[in-house]
Amino acid sequence: MISFFRKIRQKLFQQNRLTRYLAYALGEILLVVIGILIALQLNIQKELAEEKKETEQLLIGVQADLKLEAERIDFLIDFYGEITDGIQKVLLNYQGKEINTNKELGQYFLNTFEFRKFFKYNTSYQTLYGSGLLQGIEDKKLSEEIITYYSIQYLEWSLEIYQQKASSFNFNSTPQFYPLDKLEPSANYQSIPNFRLDIDDNFKTDFKEFIKEPEVLNFLVDLLHQSELVFLNLKTYKESNLTLSNKIKNHLEQ
Repeated sequence: MISFFRKIRQKLFQQNRLTRYLAYALGEILLVVIGILIALQLNIQKELAEEKKETEQLLIGVQADLKLEAERIDFLIDFYGEITDGIQKVLLNYQGKEINTNKELGQYFLNTFEFRKFFKYNTSYQTLYGSGLLQGIEDKKLSEEIITYYSIQYLEWSLEIYQQKASSFNFNSTPQFYPLDKLEPSANYQSIPNFRLDIDDNFKTDFKEFIKEPEVLNFLVDLLHQSELVFLNLKTYKESNLTLSNKIKNHLEQ
């Protein structure tokens, strides 16, 4: 093909047809430019298709991470819901509106010192954001909602505050509390050979009297407010999780 065009140019040049030669040369240059533009366009389209495919795969990864978060949130809702119910029962016992055994009261009280944290599963999001592909999503509202979701920290903060409040209780200022009651009843605690702590099945602390202490009551009321906030934040975060997951699903199905 190249030799064919070369022969035509030589023939025109030999025939001293300069105008036609220049027109032909310009036409040939134009064809080359058009060919280059077509190649560039095809390459751009190929790159865009690859980016779209990569973006979709990362969005699928974000969906999977959201599912793991939802499962964790469900666990935490049950966990902190049980703690909140326990605190309420202890306070109802103090008010004489409910009656529980000393063992039940002890378990409700000691459960308040348990806490679990929440961390976002954001590996796919970090890759999506760091690669710049997130900003390239045509649905700008979706990309903004993804960024917002992974930026909010209110759930983590409320859990952090709960941990701080639960850890702030000073057992040393409540001498009526029996220290070994903090260990799990009937468990086999072994730290060195031939030595085992003997933990009773029942608590030795009289929790009915113990919860009457002002310091204990203030602690439980304060912790109740915080656990209710945690519980509310968990439910709100779960709703945001499901909403974002559905929007990503709808985007992928388009």
